[in-house]
Amino acid sequence: MRVSAELRGALLRGRGSTTPRLWTKPLRELTPETSHGFHVIEFAARFLGITLRPWQKWLLIHALELTPEGRYRFRKVVIIVGRQNGKTKLIEVLALWWLFVDSDSFPDHVPADEFLVLGTAQDKDTAKKVWRKVLRRCNPNVEKWPARFSPAERAAIVPALVSEAMPPAESNGSESIILKNGAQYQIAASTSGGGRGDSISRAVLDELREQRNWEGWAALSKTLNGTFNSQLWAISSAGDARSVVLKDLREAAIAALQEYDEYVSSGIQSIEEYANTHDTSIGLFEWSALEKCALDDPDAYLQSNPSIGYGYEVEALLSDLESGEPESVTRTEVLCQWVESTIEPFMDSKWHDLTDAPRFNERGAQVSEGSQIADGSHMTIGIDTTFTNRSMTYISVAGYRDDGRIHVEVVRMRAGMLWVVPEVVRLAEEHGIRHVAVQSRGCPAADFVQPLKDAGLEVVEIFGTTMLNSAGRLKDRVRDGLLRHRGQPILNMAMDHGVAKQLSGMDIWDGSASVVDVAPARSVTNAVLALETTEKPEPLESAYEDHDLLVV
Repeated sequence: MRVSAELRGALLRGRGSTTPRLWTKPLRELTPETSHGFHVIEFAARFLGITLRPWQKWLLIHALELTPEGRYRFRKVVIIVGRQNGKTKLIEVLALWWLFVDSDSFPDHVPADEFLVLGTAQDKDTAKKVWRKVLRRCNPNVEKWPARFSPAERAAIVPALVSEAMPPAESNGSESIILKNGAQYQIAASTSGGGRGDSISRAVLDELREQRNWEGWAALSKTLNGTFNSQLWAISSAGDARSVVLKDLREAAIAALQEYDEYVSSGIQSIEEYANTHDTSIGLFEWSALEKCALDDPDAYLQSNPSIGYGYEVEALLSDLESGEPESVTRTEVLCQWVESTIEPFMDSKWHDLTDAPRFNERGAQVSEGSQIADGSHMTIGIDTTFTNRSMTYISVAGYRDDGRIHVEVVRMRAGMLWVVPEVVRLAEEHGIRHVAVQSRGCPAADFVQPLKDAGLEVVEIFGTTMLNSAGRLKDRVRDGLLRHRGQPILNMAMDHGVAKQLSGMDIWDGSASVVDVAPARSVTNAVLALETTEKPEPLESAYEDHDLLVV
């Protein structure tokens, strides 16, 4: 975009907004007795020599609000702010205060040697950036072997903190800062379920927008739920439709803000009554521009970038704006606005018109069985497994109905992979199925190919040109009304939100870019391809002579 003289002048002379546009209101007046934020600010100035920016001070005071019992009001704090506004410095200061001061707050409930601060991000290298900044303030090795460290590293050392710290563990995979009282600061990748099994007292999750599913968040948040007075800070710029965790948390927090206004601002309840009847343990603090604001509106940039005028590189921002970057990038990264989606679902919206689910009357009696495969029809099986470290495997079937249309259905879904081959063999024997379709290269499901062949089944291997044609084949059948399904929620979700990517000009399901697990859709896709490219086999003979099956 062309940056006007008015916008340039306003940003060079202006100051960012200290107060966020959306924020959770305190339950009482915030003072040094009712918020630890004041103590963190003093700690930063006195021990670290850091004068925090106005918005950082404001946030610490509000996010570290205390209950009358002296515990943190918020167990989860969601912070949304534009990039390059100083969130890394904020995390560094907060982690140091948690580690050196807060670890001794409740020795009767959480002894210092059980106090764990965990820093996480979408990958471990990102989490390690803050960890290193914390370490350089308290590393005893700097004083022990000063020649090994740069002048900048030696200048950052705080002797009062060094005296409380042990030599760090810096080996790759087990980085840990350990104090003499036993408190620790560790790091992990949030996507790997980091921290699972540990009792975490404090945690920071950087770039929450990168959480494409609930796996990392669930692993982290559950470890804090059982810890006394725990707190989790999730910090991010705005996200898009793929940022499912940030989206849901933000929407829930905004709904709570609106409910607060309805009850307290309108006078229906006092603040005390509201706190006694509502969950007030999630805090939202969002510096963002108003929706649909003009890209040349100076107030929008000052509202979403609170560090403008306090060390923010405005010239770099202006250069980016003039470079021709897409509007969606400016709105997400700079104005911190939610981009609903730049992605279109792959499947035709007609999918829902093809639902033929079982129907029941007002008394609960079934009046229609819904879509089903005709007796004696050719049937095939499709298999697929998710591409995450916590795999889910789906088994689907396809066959022809009495009216000649294709019926598809997910018939089995379960975590893991070891159960799959025995279950497929059982289904094949029960229904006279010979053909099983599975992607045979570059995915976890490829591990099923040889065991299925060894079990006597004919495997339709999906790769190369076959894979390039498979998703489009299914979409064509839906568009032409040649298919029916029973409206299964797990399958509907995959079809509604799954996206595709192009390889060699053809569409294939894209598991990494989709906001949901598309493995159910891929398993159905595989089953349909096998159905239309194979012929009905002769009855399948059992691999067991006496038909007595041992069930394990």
